[in-house]
This record gives sequence, C-alpha cells and structure tokens, in this order.
Amino acid sequence: MRRHRRLSLLFFIGVLLAVSTALSYYYYFFYEPPFAAGEAFMTAMEAQDTEALKKLIIMTPDSNLDELRQPTDEEVTQLLASPFHRGRILEQRKRTGPARDYHYLIYREPDGQIYALLVTKVDESYRVVIPKHRGNPQAPYLWEYTWTN
Repeated sequence: MRRHRRLSLLFFIGVLLAVSTALSYYYYFFYEPPFAAGEAFMTAMEAQDTEALKKLIIMTPDSNLDELRQPTDEEVTQLLASPFHRGRILEQRKRTGPARDYHYLIYREPDGQIYALLVTKVDESYRVVIPKHRGNPQAPYLWEYTWTN
C-alpha cells in the first residue's frame, strides 16, 4: 500500500511538471509576442521614437485589413502629433482572418473606455495595425471594440 501511494504521488508530480512546461511553452511562443509588440508600441509612443514606430506599426487603408503597407514618414509624424496617454492591456483575443491571424489586445484607456489594439504577424515580427482613416480622433491607433465576456 505504501509503495502504491508513493507511485501515485510521483505520477501526480510528473503530470504537474508536464502541464506547467506545456503552459510555459505556449505562453512564451504564442501568447507573449503580441503583448510584447503592444508594450513596445506604447513605450515608443511615450518616447516619441519615430524610428522604433516605423518598425512597430503597419498601415491599412481602411478597416478591411486585406491590404497592409509600410507607414510613411508623414503618417508616423501624424501619429506622434496626437496626445498619447498610456493605457492598460487587459486581455488578448485571437481572430483568424482570410490572409492572417489578428490579435485584439483589449486596451483600456485611462478614462476607462475599452478599445482594441490590433496586432498581426508580418514576416517574422508582430506589428501594430494602424487604420489610415481614424476611428478615434484622440487615439488614432485604437480600434472600436465591443466588450463581451
């Protein structure tokens, strides 16, 4: 009986280690990169770093998301001209599109309004998608989002 209990405990510890390793792998390779891109974007906006923003953002002509292109210097300057108040990323929702996957980082503004910071993988890096036609004049980098649980 004592040997059986010891094997059960070792089996439980082994399963716990395997699950925690799998969750760590998932977080590090799949869940963390979009968050890191959002954090780098907010840091570059606070620092008014145009070179970093050029590497971190990608533009779309409308809300269709089919055509993504590199930002121009003028667009980066316009983005930096609007006041930036750092918000907080609350959650991530992944949506699969016809051409690529999009990560909606649920973003709460300092005034409590909820928006989405849209991130997608372009080549080998994650970049924040900025709409050409601004939906929110105070924060042109944010997308409208309906909060549902």
